[in-house]
Amino acid sequence: MKSKSPRGLLRYERNGVILLVLLILLLVVSKRYIVDYFTQDVTPTANDQKTLTALQQKIAAAKTSYTNSYSSRSSSKYPDAATSATADSPAKPYKTFTLEVNSATQADYERLYGIGKVLSDRIVKFRDKLGGFYSIHQIKDVWGVEDTTFEKFRHQLTIKPATIRKININTATYEELTANPYFFSTIAKQIIGYRTKVKPFASVEDIRNLYYVRDHPEQYEKLAPYVKTED
Repeated sequence: MKSKSPRGLLRYERNGVILLVLLILLLVVSKRYIVDYFTQDVTPTANDQKTLTALQQKIAAAKTSYTNSYSSRSSSKYPDAATSATADSPAKPYKTFTLEVNSATQADYERLYGIGKVLSDRIVKFRDKLGGFYSIHQIKDVWGVEDTTFEKFRHQLTIKPATIRKININTATYEELTANPYFFSTIAKQIIGYRTKVKPFASVEDIRNLYYVRDHPEQYEKLAPYVKTED
């Protein structure tokens, strides 16, 4: 039979109580040390600081990227807002340039508003076949150059007195005449017919006697600058 203490507790019970009291005292005493441990200032090492700095930079870069992306989407969705945001910024001066139509290259023409590689190539080829431009408005005769497009860059065009390549209409062959775009087949045949069946051309004015030119007086203005009657 197990013995009891004078207070009626078994020995193992008494020992359990003593152990519990000791544990409570241990917790009370060690509490201050535990709190100090978890609240003390910890100075990061050099590696920790390097890692932290790299992480901060990544966060800043991600924030900037997001801000720019959001601003771009907002600008495209709300163009008025984008305009007002830059309203106080000084406007960049528009750089204009002039182009001399008889000496300009294909690359020069390509810089004009609405004139790409294809049209610039056509303009130069047309000019060379004519023998030079006598007016800037001749560019409108190039297939594909619209009047509205021409008006956009007309103020940038200049023209210097050029040595227009003229055709002697009393001696030129059919092929030589039609090499100039203004002397198309009908006109070339009438020129040859007139000089052989009627009389040689005495002056540039005589081309007004051609049937086609009589029916289309405006054609005379195109032909005259390229015509000569003697070498």
